[in-house]
Amino acid sequence: MTDIRRELSATEVQDFKSRALELAAEARRIIKTALASGFDVKRKPDGSFVTSVDLRVEERLRELIRTRFPAHGVIGEERPPSNPGADFQWIIDPVDGTEDLVHRVPVFGTIIGLHYHGQPIVGVIDIPMLDICVSGAFGLGAFQNNERILLGDLPSALPGEGARVMLGARANFTRYGDDGRLFDAVTRAYPNHRIYRSCYAHACAVTGAADATVDYGNRIWDLAASRILVEEAGGKYVVIQDADIPGTGRVYGAVFGKPALVDRLAALLRRLKAGETAE
Repeated sequence: MTDIRRELSATEVQDFKSRALELAAEARRIIKTALASGFDVKRKPDGSFVTSVDLRVEERLRELIRTRFPAHGVIGEERPPSNPGADFQWIIDPVDGTEDLVHRVPVFGTIIGLHYHGQPIVGVIDIPMLDICVSGAFGLGAFQNNERILLGDLPSALPGEGARVMLGARANFTRYGDDGRLFDAVTRAYPNHRIYRSCYAHACAVTGAADATVDYGNRIWDLAASRILVEEAGGKYVVIQDADIPGTGRVYGAVFGKPALVDRLAALLRRLKAGETAE
């Protein structure tokens, strides 16, 4: 089957990436200004944090997209979708890791993805307090700041304790149903793991700072950039959860990073989801 993204020229894709980087820079400016001057913090009905920073970033990015690409759609965490039937959809998480922002843990960031007919063509993860900006576009590679990323691979026989795996919090695996056994199995099989709840774990899989990341129980804006970034870096992205949760919407999980390890992790998680044992 022909990849529909090949309808787009490299020039078009590069322009979209340039615009996405401009959006990320604007988000970084707003976030750093708010950290210096202060911001309001509230709780959503589900108990999670939302701040005036989240709202301001999303409002501003929507404004810029509407001005530059009026026919495009926008999906964001804090506001209803606009132009939901458009071929191009900008998908925004204005502050991924809001709880980390509130507590000044510097791994929060902004996620920006552009999808065409449901396929990712541009992705940016910007982590302002660590000065990390990971960007990529279909056919154009992936970059950390201005340096090209080329992921290697791991030996398929590498023991679990030799692999560096990052996971989202265990709460992500139990939020929409009790899949905590998946989290537990990964931590036992890969004891040299790290746990980060925000987009920092995704950026680490893209850059090779981690060998793979497993994240679960996410909305579309949490994973909007990760697939195109890791694939353009030479890695692999495998969906392990795609479920429609009543009252919430679609929820996703994925494992991504160096291909051999991704295959091993995906196989383990699929066995568990099928009701088999981890061994």
